Amino acid sequence: MKNIMVAGFAVLLLLSVSAQADVNRMLQEMAVIERNAALLQAALNDGQERATLCVHCHGNDGNSKRDYIPNLAEQNSEYLLTQFEHFADGTRSDYVMSKLANGLSENDRIAIALFFSRQTVKPRQQPVADSEKGKALYDSLCFACHGVSGHGNKQYPRIAGQPYEFLETTLMKFLNNDPKRQNSPMMSVIRNLNAQQVKEVAAHVANMP
Repeated sequence: MKNIMVAGFAVLLLLSVSAQADVNRMLQEMAVIERNAALLQAALNDGQERATLCVHCHGNDGNSKRDYIPNLAEQNSEYLLTQFEHFADGTRSDYVMSKLANGLSENDRIAIALFFSRQTVKPRQQPVADSEKGKALYDSLCFACHGVSGHGNKQYPRIAGQPYEFLETTLMKFLNNDPKRQNSPMMSVIRNLNAQQVKEVAAHVANMP
């Protein structure tokens, strides 16, 4: 039994290493496209066409149609592509996204990530934030990864201007140790918050430009 468990762990490790190698390769391919104006424009055109299924939830311009669904507009292209690959390889699991990711080619995923990253986040009605409490929480817990402006980077997502409902729901999953989020550093970041503090920081982030 012990040998079987060790062998199983080794296989999982190899699959994880292989999946990350694929992500890194695709990120390099996307970087090449972004540095070439003609290739980038062609990819943006392809991305808009390939995003046909995405727009039903995330909107034609990446601004989501429901408050429980995240915006993709202005999201970092590297982060979008990485998450796309995580859904495809099983690192992340979602009934819709997992099927969608596996139904698209690598070129399609790159093009879609580039397309949505270059759309503009549109202001939407959000709960009024307690600026002092929410900002204090953000400045103490969030800015180190997501930046002072909440726009994130290659590794961490843009969270500024996301729908409040999406932010609160996601943070509560981290706070409640959702098994699907076990690999996220967010588990330890917000473990000492209470539900009211989650609402306060979510409202602050939702109102960030």
